[in-house]
Amino acid sequence: MRDFQSYLLDLDGVVYRGEQLLPGARELVEWLDATGRQALYLSNNSISTPDEVAEKLSRLGMPHPEGRVLTAGWAACHAIAKRFPGARVFVLGLPSVEHMAEAAGLRVVWRDNADGPIPDVVLSALDRTLTYERLRRALRAIMGGAAFYAVNRDPRLPVEDGFEPGTGAIATALEYASGQQAEIIGKPAPGIVLEAMRQLGALPEDTLMVGDGLDLDIVAGHAAGITTALVLTGLTSAEQAEAATGERRPDLIFPDCATILTQAKEASGASA
Repeated sequence: MRDFQSYLLDLDGVVYRGEQLLPGARELVEWLDATGRQALYLSNNSISTPDEVAEKLSRLGMPHPEGRVLTAGWAACHAIAKRFPGARVFVLGLPSVEHMAEAAGLRVVWRDNADGPIPDVVLSALDRTLTYERLRRALRAIMGGAAFYAVNRDPRLPVEDGFEPGTGAIATALEYASGQQAEIIGKPAPGIVLEAMRQLGALPEDTLMVGDGLDLDIVAGHAAGITTALVLTGLTSAEQAEAATGERRPDLIFPDCATILTQAKEASGASA
């Protein structure tokens, strides 16, 4: 392992599972801060605003998370607003995503019913209030000509006692039903990783992407030209990691963030 100066840390399955902080996460960020290195939380989260994520990190004991959270939900709303300024958007997601869309200058429609003209855009996020009726509205809009965006393609979400269906499960259902592919904003697309490096002023050769998903974090990191590290505390087993090939194969594999910290200290010449 090299002496990296900037760390991009996924959240679910890397820093926490649900409300459970994972081994070594707090200590790793504390060491990065103390040694002048950089850390940015880069999450495919499609539920919460960056401020809400920072509040959770603070509650769980992570040091100084304010101002260093970049979520795919936030990025998706701003990407849509840039391409379709003032667009009418149906959000298949929670109210927090609707608030982010409105903050980006978009007009949220079809909250309670499908009255009015077809929206300009359908944005698929993690919708814990999902009903068949809401899914039907999204399908009708897409087939009626609405642009189709999805925050991410996460198949499942790691929580304390197992997994829940992720945003990708909903987006894939709509893709299958409509015959149209969603434009993905979060990982595995590299754009959000490149934006994170831009915010940090980080060089690719000095940056490490730490994630738990082969098809998400690892693919995105490689597409952005940076070194990738997989931890085994989330989506991926050791057997799956070892069997991965091509762009899905991580450069480094660790049991957890505690082991990353030990090796980072060794790479820097510090005492472990």
